[in-house]
Amino acid sequence: MSSPPRQHAVVFYSRDDHTHALASQIADGLDADLFRIATDRYGDQPFSYLLAGFDSLVGRLPAIKPLRDMAGYVTVSLGTPVWIGNPATPLRAYLAQDPTLPGTVGLFTTSGGDGPQAKARKVVEDILGYKVDAAVNVPNGTDTGEIRSRVAGYCESLLAGLGKPP
Repeated sequence: MSSPPRQHAVVFYSRDDHTHALASQIADGLDADLFRIATDRYGDQPFSYLLAGFDSLVGRLPAIKPLRDMAGYVTVSLGTPVWIGNPATPLRAYLAQDPTLPGTVGLFTTSGGDGPQAKARKVVEDILGYKVDAAVNVPNGTDTGEIRSRVAGYCESLLAGLGKPP
């Protein structure tokens, strides 16, 4: 007998694995499927972080590998590092494809500090055309207990948004 399909999905981009670690914790908290946005543009070559920052600043979106359709999920959590105050360009490239998303969408970000997530959230909401139901930022270097607390609060807020139209 197969297990029932999961109701939640986590879609994220991570260059240095900070966002991947957070995505995994959120996926565990929601019992969600995990989908990583992939691009060849920002690989392991020297100074690729400078290219990523420049692309973010000028809004140049990289080619990304296709992802599964999210239409069957009840919630989708979008995850991204914040680059120059913006969501990473691979997440913006994903959203520019106008994916089918459910009525309940959340956003989680990682950053070098606590300040830049407000602009990144606004950029995502402007692309989506509606406000996200839950959002959390976890600055790099946040201690484990605080991360757990923020993840739990995010998951609770996201699930509280179930059933709201976009």
